[in-house]
Amino acid sequence: MDLEKLPKALKNKNIFCSWKYEQQENGRLTKPPYNPITGKKAATDNLSDFTSLDDAMKVKDQYDGIGIKLVDNLLGIDLDHCIDNGIIKDWAKEIIAHFKHAYIEYSPSKHGFHILLLFNGAYDKKSYYIKHGDIEVYSALATNRYLTVTGDVYQEGELLEDDEAIMWLLDTYMKRNINTHEKENNACTRSYLSDTSVIEKAGNAINGAKFTALWHGDISAYPSHSEADAALVSILAFYCGGNKEQIDRLFRKSALFRPKWDEHRGADTYGNTTIQKAVSKCHTFYEPFHNASAEEDFDDLLSKLQELKPDENIRYRNGDLGNGRLFADIFQNILHYVPERKMWFIFDGVRWTCDIGTLKTMELCKDLALSLIRYAGVIKDERTRSMLVEYWNKWSSRRNREIYIKEAQSVYPISMEAFDKNIYLFNCQNGTLDLQHGVFRKHLATDLITKVSPVFYDPKARSERFRQFVDEIMSGDCEKALYLQKSLGYALSGDTRYECMFFLFGESTRNGKGTLMESVLSVMGDYGKAVRAETIALKKNPNSSQPTEDVARLAGVRFANISEPSRGLFLNSAQVKYMTGSDTLNARFLHENSFDFKPQFKLYVNTNYLPVISDMTVFSSDRMQIIPFNRHFEAWEQDKTLKAEFSKKEVQSAILNWLLEGFTHLRDEGFKPPNSVLDAIFSYANDSDKMAQFAEDVLVKDQSSEIRTAVVYDHYKKWCIDNGCFSENSRNFNQELRKFAEVVRKRPKTGGEKTTLLKGYRLKSEFSDFLSGN
Repeated sequence: MDLEKLPKALKNKNIFCSWKYEQQENGRLTKPPYNPITGKKAATDNLSDFTSLDDAMKVKDQYDGIGIKLVDNLLGIDLDHCIDNGIIKDWAKEIIAHFKHAYIEYSPSKHGFHILLLFNGAYDKKSYYIKHGDIEVYSALATNRYLTVTGDVYQEGELLEDDEAIMWLLDTYMKRNINTHEKENNACTRSYLSDTSVIEKAGNAINGAKFTALWHGDISAYPSHSEADAALVSILAFYCGGNKEQIDRLFRKSALFRPKWDEHRGADTYGNTTIQKAVSKCHTFYEPFHNASAEEDFDDLLSKLQELKPDENIRYRNGDLGNGRLFADIFQNILHYVPERKMWFIFDGVRWTCDIGTLKTMELCKDLALSLIRYAGVIKDERTRSMLVEYWNKWSSRRNREIYIKEAQSVYPISMEAFDKNIYLFNCQNGTLDLQHGVFRKHLATDLITKVSPVFYDPKARSERFRQFVDEIMSGDCEKALYLQKSLGYALSGDTRYECMFFLFGESTRNGKGTLMESVLSVMGDYGKAVRAETIALKKNPNSSQPTEDVARLAGVRFANISEPSRGLFLNSAQVKYMTGSDTLNARFLHENSFDFKPQFKLYVNTNYLPVISDMTVFSSDRMQIIPFNRHFEAWEQDKTLKAEFSKKEVQSAILNWLLEGFTHLRDEGFKPPNSVLDAIFSYANDSDKMAQFAEDVLVKDQSSEIRTAVVYDHYKKWCIDNGCFSENSRNFNQELRKFAEVVRKRPKTGGEKTTLLKGYRLKSEFSDFLSGN
């Protein structure tokens, strides 16, 4: 952060604070200000909580940024969401062009701009918005909100006065929709109360006795009748909202009224002059609810309600149906119901999460209930306001809120398939990596990401110890180390084009593969899952009607790790092909509906024992990738601190960068297995070819021979038992025989009915029997 290029006039003011990101209960990410000296939260309306730039810079590493309080005639303009992939949107270009000499900097997100300048005009909040769309205008006269500063200069400049450009911006982009008649009568339509209500409110207030005495003509507390008149008019001015006609009307009903009220004093009457003085001195007027604080000025719910106008929009009528639609419309950007999961998903500012028990959704509903009452409080017509307050008070009932939430489920439902569709986005704690374009940007609800890594992305992070560790476990083999890096970098995206799985295989113990897998799994966060070995194991009695949670929990996952499966595990080849392919998968959680999803995960198995494979097509289709771990670390070589070291935040950032390098190498070069990997795959395939081993152990080539396949199959089953293998059924067995020999259906040479025969082979046992005389 370099604030040296801030305008000099700004740097000399004691208006600086610190700020950091904090997440509210409703999932919104906020940037509360902090006093750099005390470390406590700063009150934006208290200048003593702000200090010099030097003080803020001393503690800059403890916070996410620095901000300023807008004082005097200092004005800040915030243009948000106006830079898309480095391109400035046209509306922002137009605004910037009007401030040719002003200081302009990039916002913290780098997706917008801040413009700082001086403004000597009056900012009328009734005529102009403070926030409208992606534009916010901060003025000390309009809000207590502070403004972040970055020093990331787009256009250098000093603090200049440019009232003309500011008024152009206000009139062009920030003007409220107030018609001419409303403008002319604005001064006389500010009252929220009827005449009767004014008398009732004033009489029941803390100073009610004073009002009642004056109303009934008691002037004993005042030196003169005129001063008593002024006192009563001041009270009426407050409760009448400065409405001069209502003040005049009520005063005439009081016991203080006398003919002097209508006597002329110069160009106006005594009564009008008295009212004018009282209104001009009254800085605040009665409102049913207190004015919103600076933070509440920007409350999303109130802004949304002002846009939707639920008091006027027919979409929100019809009781429960309308209230359900209102709830859905208000939160449609951060809340969706997912029918397959039978629950709401909510965006917490970083990712979408399932709202188990509907707890967060209910809290949002409570927030809306309070905001509706606040919204009703600013409706001017007392009868309409009272009616709406009574109607919207129904939201205070939990039973009613549950009904509205249920009604909202069908308004904007979303399927599980819609989440995590962009396979090249990788979510970190401080933003989202776009792997396809090499861009790092802020979190967006529209990305519909449900996963996040615990890592803070830092492009400069590097761990020499981790890189040394990779070199050690790869026994200094640079080609194999690069292949390992590519294989693990492959897990960062949801691209499954290579349709393979990886075995990190080492027959010896203490070879580092477990530490490596645990470290990568930790970096992947939600993108990684530990998977049970049974998920890829052949089951004796599979039940397709049972929940498939092992598969369901892999939706959106990219790194699926099976650690140390037991010896003798039989691989379910069909399941592996199903899981490593790119076809849509179907799965379901317990007591939930099934759902479809496109697989993004890659399977990584770290093991001392390779599983038993009976289907050789997993090798011919290149699904098996074997990375040998030949190094064994003796007790004196083992570093027991490695797992703790690799779990440090800064090291995890470095491991992520190492994975990103692997992803880049893979994208640019593709997979090119080194000889060590090819040799390991060939050896595994050779050891797994049961039919070849069976033929070598049991059969002998003999062109003149033929043998019934049923007899061969009996020998095969016995051979499988003796060798600890799984035997296929006879149909599949005959298909495997046809791959290396001729199998025909005909009458045997020895006579009899037609049967299935294996030609060109005989059993070794027949020759042994002949030699032994049996």
